[in-house]
Amino acid sequence: MRSTAAALVPILAVTFVDVLGTMVMVPLLPYVAQHYGASGVVVGALLTVSAAASTIAAPVWGAVSDRVGRKTVVVCAQCISLAGYIVLAVASSLAVIFAARGVAGLGGGGIAVTQSYIADVTAPQHRDRAYAAFGAVFGLAIVLGPMLGGFLIRYGFGVPFAVAAVIELITIGLTLRFLPHVAPKAGRSPALRDALGVVSSSAPVRTLLARHGLFIFAVTAFFSTFALYLRHELGLGPDVASWLLAGAGATGGVTLVLLVMRVTRRVGDAVVAQAGLALLALAYAALAYVRTVWLFAAALVAWAIGAACIEPTLTALLSRAAPERARGAIMGLNDAGSNLALIVAPVLSGYAFDRDPHLVGIMPAAAALLALALGFVSRAELRSS
Repeated sequence: MRSTAAALVPILAVTFVDVLGTMVMVPLLPYVAQHYGASGVVVGALLTVSAAASTIAAPVWGAVSDRVGRKTVVVCAQCISLAGYIVLAVASSLAVIFAARGVAGLGGGGIAVTQSYIADVTAPQHRDRAYAAFGAVFGLAIVLGPMLGGFLIRYGFGVPFAVAAVIELITIGLTLRFLPHVAPKAGRSPALRDALGVVSSSAPVRTLLARHGLFIFAVTAFFSTFALYLRHELGLGPDVASWLLAGAGATGGVTLVLLVMRVTRRVGDAVVAQAGLALLALAYAALAYVRTVWLFAAALVAWAIGAACIEPTLTALLSRAAPERARGAIMGLNDAGSNLALIVAPVLSGYAFDRDPHLVGIMPAAAALLALALGFVSRAELRSS
């Protein structure tokens, strides 16, 4: 157990710094786009570019990591992301910002490989705790990232991106120095084609991939117009939006540590994931009735608790359902599926915002409900098999 913890510490540290660098800039991108006179649809397209690039890269990163080892792939992905951040820091036009987001997105497969890393170094009986800790690290980075971004935006649009580049550079150093090397399994590791074969033959894997993609769609549709919604409906600027997002991250982190990690040991990951999806759907539906910042904050708290219940539990379930030698490729496919949701959600959310800002919760609520229904169907299939 001690050796497992020792292996997890550098993995979680690298994940924390990597997510922090991303969260510094994500809440600010809509304001950057508006600075250049972009509409809600264009804002969505700006967020979509990175996801499109990650969709191409993620399954490739995952399959390659199964062959050559995780560490090499993580470092390569981080270096590509660093190049994208540097270009963003010096960008002087919307076209350059689009191109830079695409470059940064090519490095987006690193998170999927890191998730495979966790499964590689933990025993099955400890994997739930490991993925809960992974989710807690995400929550902490979400707390600090938007706060840092909201503070830096006052010094100019390029400054947060420059800081994100510095953070990514630190991440690369941490990865090279501390991330353990996990040798690929002896023999031929499965190619991406073999992983697709696993997906086509395994109903549990297919269902989990679909549910996770729907969850990411719902979250992305919400965050794509998060800042625009607050400015249009409640008259709040980027500093307040950043603090609200930080509060959501804090709520999610506390939920993970004090609730999810304990409850999953009692009732299992599947039950906690279902409860989270139900709460998420309620939070999204409530956006249609929000007229004050306090109502929005209440819906945001419910959203944060629900989201905290979903990400680590679905990931843990998928890591157990995926065959060991194909785990990296399967996680890469999961990341690619999530990125497909990231491609579609921002544009649709931007369109909904342009039509009526109070419609922004309808699509994510429907996606959460569909993921919830798939969860019930999957459990019924397992009981009958």
